[in-house]
Amino acid sequence: MKTYLKNSVIYQVYTRNFTKEGTFQAVISKLDYLKSLGTDIVYLLPVSPIGEVNRKGVLGSPYSIKDYLKINPELGDINDFKELIAATHKKGMKIMIDMVFNHTSRDSWIKENHPEWMFHDKKGNISNKVEDWSDVFDLNTNNKDLIKYLVSVIEYYCSLGVDGFRFDVASLVSKEFFTEMRKMLDEKYPETVLLAESVHPGFVNSLRSQNYNCLADSELFETGFDVLYPYDSYENLRNYLQTRDVRWLDYFKFSLVLEDSMTQASALRIRGLENHDQKRIYEFTHDKTLLRNLASLSPFMNGPMFVYNGLETKADHLESLFNKDVMSWEMDDEWFNFIKKLINYKKNPANLDLNNTTILLTKGENLALRNNFKDGTFTYGLFSLTGKKEIISDNELLDGKYKDILSGKEFEIVNHTIEVDEPLFLTK
Repeated sequence: MKTYLKNSVIYQVYTRNFTKEGTFQAVISKLDYLKSLGTDIVYLLPVSPIGEVNRKGVLGSPYSIKDYLKINPELGDINDFKELIAATHKKGMKIMIDMVFNHTSRDSWIKENHPEWMFHDKKGNISNKVEDWSDVFDLNTNNKDLIKYLVSVIEYYCSLGVDGFRFDVASLVSKEFFTEMRKMLDEKYPETVLLAESVHPGFVNSLRSQNYNCLADSELFETGFDVLYPYDSYENLRNYLQTRDVRWLDYFKFSLVLEDSMTQASALRIRGLENHDQKRIYEFTHDKTLLRNLASLSPFMNGPMFVYNGLETKADHLESLFNKDVMSWEMDDEWFNFIKKLINYKKNPANLDLNNTTILLTKGENLALRNNFKDGTFTYGLFSLTGKKEIISDNELLDGKYKDILSGKEFEIVNHTIEVDEPLFLTK
């Protein structure tokens, strides 16, 4: 286990829409900013050329990859990419890139040169498992020759200096591939960080009902992944925020219990409510208090904090995955400083000794979490999800006086009850 990830900050960069230029060189110009923000790992969406057949939008999805071993000219060339890697390392940060091994574009190098490596349907046609993904065809990652090739792709990027990989829809890639990749990494690049986009339960069940293999989170951890997405639980929170139906919030609380208990004690989840696939929190609410509560939830929980470019500027919409749609760089100073405060909390060395985060099954539109540390101490994370004062009551809330880490103010829990509007990180 890479313990340092517990208090790390991963900043996701969608290169095309991160700046007006949309290039590696423009990202280099922002590295001082990312470093000052508190970033430990700069994570880039796919850097390879995008297919043209059935392309979505004007520029296409970066997840429709034509050739893994080439660089998308829209972003720069291989020398620009190498310069970005070197510059990121010089600033004391790691660099991670997205790998998309479940599928390729419909005009990919693999399809043209090794059609036998592609997924074929029952009629023998090259196809894909998810109908909506009309710009891609799936790979057969059980094919031994393909596994060997994909491992060589990872080895190539490691040789360039890439420090980590985020695997798109990792649950749909074969366990055999991940096992072989792990063997290579253990031998040559053992410090490589591996992040898996483990898919949400509804997706898992849908694919399994069609007799497709879909890896469980426990299987992904067993193959050597350091961090997984928290989609087992997030789906319920998203549904609550969209409908305000408190039943979904209750499901979320219970799913956090299951998510934590059904994997290894050392398992880490990436903590963030925004990414290139999920709505901005600002799209759920404009209420300032609720926004602060939602933003505070992620850095409080066990696991690296995830920042999708624009969270710190209070971006108001999810940028298009298929077209040029530059994130706003207009700063709300109050919000920016609050996000910086949350990042500083995550980066506290004390979080390296965090054992786990447990959820209290409280009633009402609130969340009560408890961070448990190796020395027996704990911190409560208390969140109102109404934007108004919420009474939080539970026998596991121990009476006493506490200090809020975020505001420095003192609060008291009386009769296992406390009133909350602003997010509170309470410690003795």
